[in-house]
Amino acid sequence: MNRKVWISLLCLLGVLFSFSLPAAANDVLILCYHDVAEKPGNNIYTVTPAALRSHLDYLKENGYTPISLEEYIAAARGEEKLPAKPVMLTFDDGYQSFYTEVFPVLKEYNYPGMMAIVTSWLDYAPADLGPLLTWQQIREMESSGLITIASHSHAAHRFTIINPQGDRGPLLGNLQYKEGKYESVTDYRQRVVSDFAATQTVLARELGHTAKALVWPFGAYTQLTIEEAFAAGFEACFALNDGVNRPGKQALEEANRIIITNNPSKKRFAQLVNTAGKAPVKAAQLDLDIIYDPDSAAQTEENLNLAIDRLLGSGTNTVYLQAFSDESGSGNIESVYFYTTAAPVRADLFSHAIARLRAEGNFTIYAWLPTLAAQWIIDENPDAAVVAYEAKNLGWYRRATPFSPEVSDRLAAMVTDLVKYSDINGILFQDDVYLNDFEDFSPAAKQVFKAETGLELTPELLKANPELNDRWIKMKTNALTGLTVKLQATAKEYRTNLGSARNIYPILITEPEAEEWLGQNYDQYLETYDYTVIMAYPYLEKEYEDPVGWLEELATAALKNPQNAQKTVFKLQTYDWNKNRWLSADEINRFTKALKKKGAIHIAYYPENVFSE
Repeated sequence: MNRKVWISLLCLLGVLFSFSLPAAANDVLILCYHDVAEKPGNNIYTVTPAALRSHLDYLKENGYTPISLEEYIAAARGEEKLPAKPVMLTFDDGYQSFYTEVFPVLKEYNYPGMMAIVTSWLDYAPADLGPLLTWQQIREMESSGLITIASHSHAAHRFTIINPQGDRGPLLGNLQYKEGKYESVTDYRQRVVSDFAATQTVLARELGHTAKALVWPFGAYTQLTIEEAFAAGFEACFALNDGVNRPGKQALEEANRIIITNNPSKKRFAQLVNTAGKAPVKAAQLDLDIIYDPDSAAQTEENLNLAIDRLLGSGTNTVYLQAFSDESGSGNIESVYFYTTAAPVRADLFSHAIARLRAEGNFTIYAWLPTLAAQWIIDENPDAAVVAYEAKNLGWYRRATPFSPEVSDRLAAMVTDLVKYSDINGILFQDDVYLNDFEDFSPAAKQVFKAETGLELTPELLKANPELNDRWIKMKTNALTGLTVKLQATAKEYRTNLGSARNIYPILITEPEAEEWLGQNYDQYLETYDYTVIMAYPYLEKEYEDPVGWLEELATAALKNPQNAQKTVFKLQTYDWNKNRWLSADEINRFTKALKKKGAIHIAYYPENVFSE
């Protein structure tokens, strides 16, 4: 249930710090319930009968129309229009309370519902689950016409070991780690195929038909599981992601569902419905370099404990977790922290850190990932390096060129392994994705320029032709962004619901003409990524006289269009690198308040001071 806990906490944060979301006419809100009992006890997934009634009353009073699975599928395919404010009621795991408590209420309200059952549990269920439905009860409810039965897998609603440290993760969403090695994708696919075939066979035997819907156990899935689900005859798959659903492929393959936890009151339920479970980002960027101790696994664990305690105490809900090693602090990346055959590996630690963070705090995890600063690519092929016409004008990172197909392919291979062996929620692209105005005269860049213009790339040519220079600036910007788009697309070939974020330098916000100096464009970022992460570091910019004023000007420029706030994260510094000191809590609070006063919604902090209060 770890993933569900994580999502439930995000939902709660959405209630406490909600912000409005624009709704479209065809948006479908899907709610996910579990057990119903008078005394929920310590089970955060159980609601009381009274709470359930209050939720249904709220939906009725506010014009929501519950719809069936069949209506949802037809609308997602564009075959049917839905009534105003459609909502779908779903219930997971097949508890006995669905028959005794929920079914009578749904009949009373004449509301359709969907129940997802783990088919193997009806023969043998874990002892701690409590009473479950019987096939006779399931058949009775289905025959009423109100209840649709979905599969929650046959026997995949469980955890498995996923890394050398012995961490456990959802079976369907991860490669297993057994006998000192990771499972092959071929073996993974075979066990997925077997489970889906088994659940459909049982449903056909007991109900006379297979299921149209598959509900992912723990909300965990991959592109492979989606493919095999549809091959097994399922027509829609349901996840545990926040947000509403709009017609299209995604609504069928990974429908968003808002999980109901902590027995919410009618008021809290209303806030949850109105925000669709989305919460403002409060992120911390965490360095694994300070966590990892190559000489002591025990010390690594202790360091990780300290980091988790600090994150829990700060109210953080998102972690930008370092996936690479930068021991020297130069930004030139020599190795990574995840298993891969496409890059040097310092330690297979990344998935372990994710598992610990999820188990303790259920954070959303973005892999903080380098691209062009991958030194192994340049070391093996010096021609792949970014080139300045005069070497003295090279930028502060030693980078590979984004114009090289070889560079792109090698980074894509690395990203493929990242998502295969790490259950992340998104990728934050490091600030090494830039080119200054003296770069790039690499062989690959010259080749692309000539193919585009028919001309040889030289500084003299650019100086003599301002329009051509402007075109070259855009070519560089697009090459950089295009590389990240390719890498994100590569990652989503395996984990489809990945978020995207990219660091941007603040000068691009206040002085858009700086695109020539860095090859970055704020408007393009907003169109391309889920989140644009502005490195809002006043002291790094030497704004000591009036750091708050500088932040206010930055926020004003960034949020000139108020809608930008939904997709912009302001990342504040917590350490002054110029003066080698940690900022005080008062300073950080002043900076945060200044940004929020100007309309900022999402805030991040870097670095994390793990080893002191």
